[in-house]
Amino acid sequence: MEVAIIEDEDLAAEKLTLLLREINPDIKVKQHLKSVEDSIKWLHNNQADLLLLDIDLSDDLSFNIFKKVQVDIPVIFTTAYDEYAIKAFEQNSIAYLLKPIDKIELEKSLEKYGRLHKPIESKFQEIINQIQGFNTNDNPKKKRISVNYGGKMRSIAIKDVAYFHVHEKAVYLKTFDGSKYIIDETLDALSQSLDDSFFRVNRRFLVNMDGIEEVIPYSSRKLKILLNVEVPEMVLVSTEKITPFKRWFNGF
Repeated sequence: MEVAIIEDEDLAAEKLTLLLREINPDIKVKQHLKSVEDSIKWLHNNQADLLLLDIDLSDDLSFNIFKKVQVDIPVIFTTAYDEYAIKAFEQNSIAYLLKPIDKIELEKSLEKYGRLHKPIESKFQEIINQIQGFNTNDNPKKKRISVNYGGKMRSIAIKDVAYFHVHEKAVYLKTFDGSKYIIDETLDALSQSLDDSFFRVNRRFLVNMDGIEEVIPYSSRKLKILLNVEVPEMVLVSTEKITPFKRWFNGF
């Protein structure tokens, strides 16, 4: 990913560059611009995947950039002021971060960018997978799943996944060795493509039988699942899932 930083304070730009490298070493800062005027000139003839844009620049508010040049690049606003948030989201904004920039918030913003602008190779792979599925009569179940991290791809065996989890509209997988990755598939799609070792216990969790340590009553209408790996929240079997869950858990 190539980013352009528009920030009139050198120290703030350096800190932002450092945070980006810590989050993902493959991110390249293509250009550092300090003023509205310079930014307009650069954007007329150059492009980046993402803009990190301060609002109050040395010569003007950065909103005036959008009046002079067509900007189709997603924008993460980085500013010390919160009063411009509504105006910021009238542009191509995917996040509005207040200074000092928090690393975790910046990382979430980059993950959001990744979800909204996933690589075209990923889209081609989805098409290939769909075609393969349509041409296959015996409906084979998924054995591996690919994940993206740090600009790289890795293939993970489904049997090594303890659970899939939805959080803030993103889908994550957690492996038995404790690794966590964001993926591009929905729980609905995964429920259809995985074998019977996985069960959708509620709207947020799809769990592997081998990941379940204990199942205990939580109330008269719910069950609580204890997994053998760390989970971000309590895992409950929803009321309507209890009967099919018991049949699945007992091997029927």
